[in-house]
Amino acid sequence: MEAHLLPFNQTDEGGLRNRLVTPENTLAPSLYLHSSLSGAYTEQMTVLNDGNAVERAGDPDYRIAFLQLHGIKTAKGKTRLLKRYIVAVFQTQVLVMYCSNGPMVWLAGDRSKKKETFRRVNPQGNSREVRRVRNLSVRALYAIGLDYGVVKIGILPGNKATVLDINPSPPLNQEMTRSFTEAILQYSRKLPGMVAKLNQVVLGADPEFILRKPGGDLAMASDYFPRYGRVGCDAIWQGEDRSAKPLVEIRPRPTPDPRELVIRIYKGLIQASRRIKDGRIQWLAGALPHPGFPLGGHIHFSGVHLNFKLLRALDHYLALPLMLVEDPKGARRRPTYGYLGDFRPQFHGGFEYRTLPSWLVSPTLTKGVLSAAKLVAAKYPLLGADDLNSYVVQKAYYRGEKDELREIVHGLWNELRSVDGYHRYSRYLDPFYRMIESGKRWNEERDIRPLWKLPLRKS
Repeated sequence: MEAHLLPFNQTDEGGLRNRLVTPENTLAPSLYLHSSLSGAYTEQMTVLNDGNAVERAGDPDYRIAFLQLHGIKTAKGKTRLLKRYIVAVFQTQVLVMYCSNGPMVWLAGDRSKKKETFRRVNPQGNSREVRRVRNLSVRALYAIGLDYGVVKIGILPGNKATVLDINPSPPLNQEMTRSFTEAILQYSRKLPGMVAKLNQVVLGADPEFILRKPGGDLAMASDYFPRYGRVGCDAIWQGEDRSAKPLVEIRPRPTPDPRELVIRIYKGLIQASRRIKDGRIQWLAGALPHPGFPLGGHIHFSGVHLNFKLLRALDHYLALPLMLVEDPKGARRRPTYGYLGDFRPQFHGGFEYRTLPSWLVSPTLTKGVLSAAKLVAAKYPLLGADDLNSYVVQKAYYRGEKDELREIVHGLWNELRSVDGYHRYSRYLDPFYRMIESGKRWNEERDIRPLWKLPLRKS
């Protein structure tokens, strides 16, 4: 598979289009953005659509295996569909979306010679189906390791969505050509500024924990906290009563300083302890301390440009190390939750990284994770890890196979140590890594309050 060489200083849209589109009027399957940055940035930043990922996308068995690891439904064989979508995607952006017209279609084994027609759909539409197709298309492209391409989505009876195909070198119409050209041009223009100053990256968070009664049942967070506020209950509810919400969220104000964010989280925990006066109720964090209630340690970023390269760096330097210290039962959280590259755009222009479990298990973890998040977000163009391109490594992550990843994480951390800025947060990062290297794991049955030195109030 040949990569097309694109001069980085290419600013002429027409000239760029000529290099992006092959003589067969298909999109170039892989692009190398040659520039003066090529020696400073890692290859992961200047290559769009890694060659191995392109080959994976073209092999149906590999493609299905990768998607299934991520918990993505795929269709093969004869499958009844209500409609089909064709979705052009560049990294986190859905560029163009088309939907089939007419009655039901068949995926495979269809002997009908009737030509299928499509209509344009607003990719930013707010209907439930369009949102589902949009999110699934981006997630599928990320899972297979690509940066751009066309994803075909089928809608099954029951309005469930499934991935039919992923093509990194699709045939193009004028609208798709224009959209891909503009998206790649924007990425190349932003490339020089993707290494940020540390103070430029602003962090927020909304880590979760649950409350467990002495008998093992959950206490409802909604009995103690409002829906909104610096300490509140999550939107998820238990049973039929939508007002019964079991998850507590700490929502500190964002700040560029990881240490200050930890202090604000601690103040939120103190505020929570004043509302919960029953000392017999346990506070539990981690990945899955109670069956059916997976917890998240979502981190919010602003001041940086959201793209697949940043998400992949966060997966490598945060998700993999944290997995080594999680309680083994935490693997059951994945892939429904905790799948690689899970993100959500935020109204303020930043984004939320949602892959991690709740790191409120201890202050050491909290300080280490937030400091690493800050460093990775600022310096990810200088980091070169690509271990998660491997099916074996991804499988080890999803299944919680720690021994398969220990040596890889050791190499990742050595690379992170070499980045300018590590020393600024070493007082938090070094204890975090010692915990990772020790082979110890957190205990999700353990109340988090003693480690945070929070008062255990008597009932």
